[in-house]
Amino acid sequence: MTLSNPNWSELGERLEALALKLKMHLEQSGTSEVPKTLSTLRVAVSDAFEAAGNAVRDEAVRADIKEAGRLLADAVSTTLARTTGQVREMIERRS
Repeated sequence: MTLSNPNWSELGERLEALALKLKMHLEQSGTSEVPKTLSTLRVAVSDAFEAAGNAVRDEAVRADIKEAGRLLADAVSTTLARTTGQVREMIERRS
């Protein structure tokens, strides 16, 4: 996994450490399919993070993420404004 963002690298390292811990626990349980299952999981996670890294470097994907973030911020802002208005109305009615 060759991602330039240190957060992705740290996440990858922590997931690998978690996978090792899970492998040790499963081996202690006597399950014979553990190595193959964990290997498959490791490859799938590695592939997913590699794809995510490639996607983040794609300008079109970055633009879509930026737009989605803007839409989320607008939705949260609108909801908070509406909720604030409703709370004010409730307080005014009780006064």
